[in-house]
Amino acid sequence: VVTSIEGDTFQAENAWRSLGGGGGSFNNGDLKKVETFLTRYIEPTAGASSSSGYAYQGEFIKGVVLDRGFEMSSRIEGGKISNSGDTTIKWDVTKPDILRYDRAGGNSSSGGVTELAVVQRGVEIPSEKGFGFNELVRITSTDFGGGKQLLGGIGNIKVERCARVQRRYRRAYDDSGNRVVEGLEIMKTYRVLDGVAGIEMPTSTVKSMIRMTRPPPVTE
Repeated sequence: VVTSIEGDTFQAENAWRSLGGGGGSFNNGDLKKVETFLTRYIEPTAGASSSSGYAYQGEFIKGVVLDRGFEMSSRIEGGKISNSGDTTIKWDVTKPDILRYDRAGGNSSSGGVTELAVVQRGVEIPSEKGFGFNELVRITSTDFGGGKQLLGGIGNIKVERCARVQRRYRRAYDDSGNRVVEGLEIMKTYRVLDGVAGIEMPTSTVKSMIRMTRPPPVTE
């Protein structure tokens, strides 16, 4: 759930939506609306930096990779995984830093294509104090005339944006004693001029609270 927005709300919401964010509008005060979506982690490819693993509480834990395609699909579809074909998502675990999606399913008469590329990353290995990551993301959106949600209705144009996404998590328990993971996300946007982002001075800052829980078991 988004808890606060500072700076340019137009830049903030466009970057937030491009990164898959849902929930209420940034401009009508509906910030407390909870966004619910599915996520999962998968084994990395051999030789990837995350495949080496780490030690936690005396036990060796194998590293994992966030399935960005799965999570993006769930966020765009409002918290579920849909095969409606309205959105085409391309992501490969062998190239985990690049994700492309087309909200119109390849129909150039409406919607547009967005590419998310992680160009810089810092990782905090899990410990008793928590864990997290810090990623600088290049957002390239191409609008074909109907992508009002991303580009304000400007047709036939490519726009580059830059956002930094920082997440930090800690293990916790809910009121029923079940294991949960709680976190804070900070997303910052930056001005891009001639393809160069001025990351010294953010144009907006969005803060969100995150809670991850295991989905209930599926019953037949």
